[in-house]
Amino acid sequence: MPGKVNPVIPEAVCQVVAQVVGNDAAVAFGGSAGNFELNVMLPVIARNLLESIHILSTISRLFADRCVDGIVADVERCRRFAESSPSIVTPLNRYIGYEEAAKVAKQSLAEEKTIREVVLERGYVAAGALTEEQLDAALDVLSMTHP
Repeated sequence: MPGKVNPVIPEAVCQVVAQVVGNDAAVAFGGSAGNFELNVMLPVIARNLLESIHILSTISRLFADRCVDGIVADVERCRRFAESSPSIVTPLNRYIGYEEAAKVAKQSLAEEKTIREVVLERGYVAAGALTEEQLDAALDVLSMTHP
């Protein structure tokens, strides 16, 4: 297909992962072969361990330089996703109760709105169930992710 870009570097990462998993199996098997404080499988263990270290370090640098470098997060989109996540509704339980918080989460998903938008629409602040300051504090996604 014209213009198609093949994801060869991520595919190479997957190949390296497969090899490392195989090397790990060989290391585990070699480790189980030791008897009487003598393990004749140490060369197999060392070879597979060193190969895993080498190929992981090589592909990690390649992936970082050619795929990850230059990626910039869309901060506003990420914030919108975080503020729309049903998981952030839990702190509202103390103000509006579990059942109402569940309704807020479901409506937020169904209507693709943030939890805050739904809480305001449903009138919990206007009814005095909580203040806007309490709402802001309860739904502060940054404070949820930083202790």
